[in-house]
Amino acid sequence: MEQKKRGIWFWVVNILIAAVVLIFIIQNWGKVTFNFLGLKLEGFGFLVFLVIFVLGFLTGWLWAYFRGRRNKSKGRTSDDVHYLEE
Repeated sequence: MEQKKRGIWFWVVNILIAAVVLIFIIQNWGKVTFNFLGLKLEGFGFLVFLVIFVLGFLTGWLWAYFRGRRNKSKGRTSDDVHYLEE
């Protein structure tokens, strides 16, 4: 029974997220212009926001990935706990 409740909540949350995303797309359908270092970009608002979101996600993922590789190469993991002896 509990598994069924979890399944229902999963779909309710996903439908709410989809509704919010759909409202966001409809409200940001107009064209926008971005100027960055002399480069002028024009496109639909929601696509520009989507690209910015994806770039931010990839930046965070790459940061965590390379940080994990650096810790692994030094023989450390993020789960290591060090205690000071008295």
